[in-house]
Amino acid sequence: MKMTAAAALTLALLAAPAARAQGVDSLTGRVWVEANPANKMPGTMLVFFTDGTLLMDSCWETYALRKWTRTAPNAVSWDEDGARVSATVTKLTATDLTLKVKAGPDVVEHRYSRPKVPFVCPNMKR
Repeated sequence: MKMTAAAALTLALLAAPAARAQGVDSLTGRVWVEANPANKMPGTMLVFFTDGTLLMDSCWETYALRKWTRTAPNAVSWDEDGARVSATVTKLTATDLTLKVKAGPDVVEHRYSRPKVPFVCPNMKR
């Protein structure tokens, strides 16, 4: 399963220069890894593809492919198991992404950064 996610990551990284050349924003075609996850484990990984696919993965869960859309210049949303998740993009640079994710009545801030490559998930105890 992780091999498929790795292949998708490779495609995303290869597509990034072409996307930038076409004027697509720096959100898409890049790998984003949660910078300081609350559980101190390697963070969740996100890849927003220009075709509306969102790849979500982590070192402890199987990857998931979701549909995402830009709802405003500074907002995105995606479907997560039938629930609509919306997020405000409060920071987006070449190296950093900050999302304020609406989770029910709460808003939770998640900070992401570009991972150092190569990266391999550590063996996770089950």
